[in-house]
This record gives sequence, C-alpha cells and structure tokens, in this order.
Amino acid sequence: MSGWMRAGRRPSSGRSLAILRGGIWCLSSWQMLAVVLLVAFCGATASEAPDPGVVLAKPAERLVSLTGFTRARAEMPLAAEQSGRVEAVFADVGEPLDAEGRFAQLDTTFIRLELEELQVQQERLRTQIAFDEREALRYRALAEEKNTSASQLDALEQSLRDNRHALKALDVKRRIAEERLSRSLIRGAPGWQVTERAIEPGQWVSEGEVVGRAGDFSTLLVPFALTPDQLMALKSVGDDVEVQVTDLRRAARARIYRVSPGFDARTRKVAVELAVSEPLPEMRGGLRVRLALRLPEASGAVRVPAATLGTSYEEHWVRRQDGERLPVLMLGEDPFHEGELRVVGPDLAPGDALSTRPEP
Repeated sequence: MSGWMRAGRRPSSGRSLAILRGGIWCLSSWQMLAVVLLVAFCGATASEAPDPGVVLAKPAERLVSLTGFTRARAEMPLAAEQSGRVEAVFADVGEPLDAEGRFAQLDTTFIRLELEELQVQQERLRTQIAFDEREALRYRALAEEKNTSASQLDALEQSLRDNRHALKALDVKRRIAEERLSRSLIRGAPGWQVTERAIEPGQWVSEGEVVGRAGDFSTLLVPFALTPDQLMALKSVGDDVEVQVTDLRRAARARIYRVSPGFDARTRKVAVELAVSEPLPEMRGGLRVRLALRLPEASGAVRVPAATLGTSYEEHWVRRQDGERLPVLMLGEDPFHEGELRVVGPDLAPGDALSTRPEP
C-alpha cells in the first residue's frame, strides 16, 4: 500500500489521474476498462464545470415608452323606444344612473287613458260573460225537457265563446299598453355615468332617437397599438403590469384586458387594451397613461460585466474565451443592471463567451 493511503490522505485529482495512468500496466483487462471509464468520467466532469473566468454576452436592452389615454370599459347609447314629450330628466352629464337605471321619463298621459278604457271594456265583457253563462245553463235545462229549440242554445253558446275570445284580446291589448308604459322610461345600466345628454324637459323625441350616452367607468381601459416585439415583451411581464398615470402623478397596476387577433396591415401593429386594476382618485376618461417596455437593442449591442472590458487610451476591447481580441465601442453603463456596460462590436454577438481577464 502506498504512503498516501497509509497516511489516510487523498491525492489531488491531477495526481490521482497520473497514478492511475502509471499503474494500468499491472491491472487485469476488466480492471483496465474500469480505470479507463473512471478517467473519462473525471475528464468530462472537469470540462463541464463552469469556468469562473468566463461570462456570456447578453443582449442589451432599451426602454420604450408608449402613451395611451383612459376610457370607459363600455359605453351605450340612451335611446327613446317610442315617441313622446320629455317629462323629466333624472341624471345630468357626469352623474351616475340610479339603481333602476333611469335617465328620462316621457309623458304617459295617453297610455294611462288607454289602460283605463281597456279596463272598462274588460269589466263590461266579464259582466256579459257571467250573464251568458247563466242563460246558457237555463237553456240547457229547457233543451233537455224539449221546451226550447237547439238553435237558440247554439246561438247563445256561440255568443259566450265570442265574448271570451274578445276578453282575451283585450287582455293582450292591456299588456301591450303596460309595456309601452314601461318603455316610456328611458333607461341605461345602473351606476353607469352619463357622458352625453341631448334632451330637456318638454322636448319632443321620436322613436329610436338617441338622447344621451352612458359609460362604465368602474374599470378604465387604456388602448395601445403594439408591434409584435412590444406585445411579446408585455406578455413576458405577466398579469401585473406597472404603468404611470402621469396626469395624476402616480403609479398604478394594470393587466392585459383584450388583445385583438388581427392587426393593422399598414403599421403591422396589434390593438391591445390594458385594464387599470385598482381605483384611481379620478375614474374618468382622458387620463394620460405611460407604459414602459424593455426591448433588445436594435443595434445588436450587448451588455457585459465591467471586468471583461479592456481599455487603452481611447480603444476598448473584449477577449473571447479562446483569447481572440475583439475591438468594441463602449455605449455607456447599462441602466437596468448595475456593474454592467453596454458595448457593440462587428464580431460580437449575444451568447459569445468572454474572458474576465481582457488584458494580455
């Protein structure tokens, strides 16, 4: 047994490999195969270990700032469903619609008079039907005793059926009048704010005329037109996006609300809407919102640690892992990663392995 084994010490990896290579001649064939595999494994492990003196060049990033303006999540026109004179207006511009969504009321005098008339006609028919039913009952008894003709009984029963049908027709007319009465109230979605008002009390409006508009400002949307690269950068941020509401001088959280599957053929941009996911001091349209995205430099610049840059007078260079020296132009410090510099060179690309010892 060798001295290092008796002393209980392990040799270094290089020394152990030398000892193994020197002693192969005295081993059997299967022992030699095991030693060869052990040497190959040790060599592969050493080659796969990361070299602390080598770093990879990464793409430099630039900040792209986009501006959009808030708007309501949805907007609806407020239209009159029938003609009439405006009797009252319940909400002005900027005010929310009440729990019933009332915006304006049209005059209903003639509809109510029509309902009263229908009620009188129905009451008259009910009285006539009750009388005819009693008469029909007496005539049936007389017909059984052969004291009246069958034709008189048939005429009475026919009159009874006609009156019942007429009562049903009046009931349909009554429901139509009640529906017209309900539709004389111009409504919107409860809680939505009025953005436009085009009527005054006493004004005549026609059926189908748009007399105002209301919007849902409980959620604010911000539309943007993004290039495919910008859209990819936005999606990489995740569901929680930080934006700056410059008009209110504050930051806010937003999320991707809607992405159009189409694109503008002229600009090749995609319509994207962000939804502000937190309440703002002012929930209204027209607030300026700035979205900042980090995109790769179009010039092909990369970012590298400051230790990889060699400098002599006004010249700058980096050195590949194999020792090749590459001249570069220094663009300055990287604004997003402390201790790294932005450089560009004709032979330098993202992913290149660079030495942290640029000096010869």
